[in-house]
Amino acid sequence: MIGYLRLELRRTLRAPGFLIFTIIMPLVMYLIFTNLGRVTGEDHADDAALYAMISIGGFGAIGALLNYGASIVTDRSSGWLRHLRLTPLSPLRVVLGKALTGMLLALPPVIALCVAAAGINGVRLSAGQWLAIVPMLWLGSAPFVLLGLGIGYLCTAQTVQPANFLAYFGFSLLGGLWLPLRTFPDWLRTIGALTPTHGYADLPLRVVDFNDRPATSDALVLGGWFVVFAAFAVFAYRRSASRRDA
Repeated sequence: MIGYLRLELRRTLRAPGFLIFTIIMPLVMYLIFTNLGRVTGEDHADDAALYAMISIGGFGAIGALLNYGASIVTDRSSGWLRHLRLTPLSPLRVVLGKALTGMLLALPPVIALCVAAAGINGVRLSAGQWLAIVPMLWLGSAPFVLLGLGIGYLCTAQTVQPANFLAYFGFSLLGGLWLPLRTFPDWLRTIGALTPTHGYADLPLRVVDFNDRPATSDALVLGGWFVVFAAFAVFAYRRSASRRDA
């Protein structure tokens, strides 16, 4: 299992798109948003830098997980998944290995944004706040690795990018990762509060007093989506196993 994890991690890190889409793009967005305008809606520049560190850090982590999940389509078409089924690895361990690899890939964009926030934008937090925010941004992204795996197992080479785009940008926009939810109309705010991205970002935002919603409501929303995406990933994997190109 450890060997399989190393192999998956090495294969992904060698892909040129990983560095561009999961680290460089969120980092550039963060520096532009926090230094050329106050698009986050916060009154003070320091608040904007802190808010954007959490929201765009989460955006980067989700992007890493969805892009990783989409790579399953390539694995399927190249015969890599068929090859894995011939090894002693059980299907459950293969899926679990992919999920764990994806979670490891979600950490670099979170770390990169936090380092940029502290080193370039002068964000200052207590040690306890850093120790709470970084794990929340990392581990809280777990539902999205399941969503990415489900999309990767279910979609074809022609449909995986549109599906990823809709999930990535749709959930990010509706969940308030680009703009605070309070800037939305009431009806859209109600919908946004039920998205996994909102529950995901709201928990670390609470650590720095950006909202006063009960933490239990965000945890329930995120936990509910975790169950939904897990069921979706299992369904997609079984569907993939029955197809000829799998």
